[in-house]
Amino acid sequence: MCLYICRKDAAVRQASLPQRLQKITMAIYYITISILTGLGFFLSKKQPDKKTTFWYLTFVFAVLTLLSSFRYAIGFDYFSYRSIYEMTAAGSFCDILYHCWYEPLFFVVCKGCSLLGMPFQMLLAAVSCFVLFTAMWFIFRYSKLPWLSVYLYITLQFLAYDMNLMRQAIAVSFFLLAFPMLESRKLTAYTLFLFIGGLFHNSLWFVYPLSFLLVKKLSRKAIGCLLFAAVCGYLCFDPLFSLVRPILPEKYAIYQETYFWNSNNWEYLVLPAIYLFFVCLFQNRIQDEGRRTIYFNSALFYFVISAFITKHFILERFAVYPFVFSLIAIPDFLHSYQKGCGQESGSSYAKTYACVMLLFLVFGGAFFLFAAFKGFHHVYPYVSLLDRSRSAPIAAY
Repeated sequence: MCLYICRKDAAVRQASLPQRLQKITMAIYYITISILTGLGFFLSKKQPDKKTTFWYLTFVFAVLTLLSSFRYAIGFDYFSYRSIYEMTAAGSFCDILYHCWYEPLFFVVCKGCSLLGMPFQMLLAAVSCFVLFTAMWFIFRYSKLPWLSVYLYITLQFLAYDMNLMRQAIAVSFFLLAFPMLESRKLTAYTLFLFIGGLFHNSLWFVYPLSFLLVKKLSRKAIGCLLFAAVCGYLCFDPLFSLVRPILPEKYAIYQETYFWNSNNWEYLVLPAIYLFFVCLFQNRIQDEGRRTIYFNSALFYFVISAFITKHFILERFAVYPFVFSLIAIPDFLHSYQKGCGQESGSSYAKTYACVMLLFLVFGGAFFLFAAFKGFHHVYPYVSLLDRSRSAPIAAY
């Protein structure tokens, strides 16, 4: 039940697509971004109520679910998950609990779907439904500008993340579902949600202590200590990992022997640094001190964790948890200027609002273009089931 079976298969298949077809399939993303963002922006001009927002996000959910469910051979883990699905279908629940006791729930879900006679593509659809429903719920409940959150969900690579790392995407969904309990300090319920999510992907357990730092206002001294500890951890990471490696589960211990241990270039740190700069620049416009604290801390932790991917890129998996708050932080920043526009129509507030909106749209667009150029999660260009016949089959082993 190894998750590392031929992750490069999708890359080979995509490389075999004709260049013209790649341009067409990339257009699917551009069209989706334009339609969903444009529609949401248009509806926002008419002072939408909760009902309008609900139906807008329902439409977004349907479009993105179709896009995610209809994919074929994209995402580094596509064939690995397909192999897992086939193996769990042939095994028993006892085999799953014995071999995958540390992360059993995804395999249990696979076994349950196979018993229902569902093909692998239906598993993709089911996971996409859960992940996207959670994201839309989070946006509906917390975002001041849902259309901007939808734009960011695609451009900041959360959709790409969901189409590649399915198990961790489920874990991130549990992280979002637990957020109301973190804000209200309901520790037992919050812990329960993170425990269940960690049974899909253990990375959620590793960020459990980080969750409490997110809501704690850090002094300058505490931030300095955090950065100093991060620098020390960065410089000493490999010796420290060698010390704890013997007590880690085998799936983590073998990372040093895989390509996951490779490093990314420092250019990957530019966009996290820009995002941290934006949060520092606009955070004082947020009146709610609790939210302001979460936005700053999450941006800081996202930047620090991103720095570690220049050491080993597998550590990028932990960055998604704090970064997910960008879906509500950036809309909050922009909405603070929108309120000013309403008070003084036709004044400089309107121009400032337009400039800030353009700034964030450009940031999201630049993030998307950089990700597409670098092939983040290998979901670019998009390949659908209809494109399956256009390239020769590639074995999953």
